[in-house]
Amino acid sequence: MKAIDGDRIRAAIDSAEKDSTGRVAVRVLPHETADALESAREHLHQAELHKHPHRNAVLFLVAPKSRRFAVYGDDAIHQRVGEQFWKDVVAEMTPHFKRGDITGALEHGIARTGEQLRAHFPKAGAR
Repeated sequence: MKAIDGDRIRAAIDSAEKDSTGRVAVRVLPHETADALESAREHLHQAELHKHPHRNAVLFLVAPKSRRFAVYGDDAIHQRVGEQFWKDVVAEMTPHFKRGDITGALEHGIARTGEQLRAHFPKAGAR
């Protein structure tokens, strides 16, 4: 497994959030988790991202020791993009993870999320 490149992840997040009211966060767990999606939901709440005024935060959670990951979108973004979008993003990220490329997987998922955030939650004057 390749080391996670924090600078590339930060750049992907900055790009995803640009021209959008959305928020994107990444958590890498140092321990195992049986349920990555539930852990992602919990981390979104622990970070108080569910209090973001637009309810359009997205949290990417990676648990390398468990070989699991999840993407969790708060209420407003989930209502706009639907369950199939998240399934597609996870399916697109999976080959990167299988190659041990966590950074590439996160970059891809964050970029796809950013497209939706800009489309559904543009900043005033951003279009």
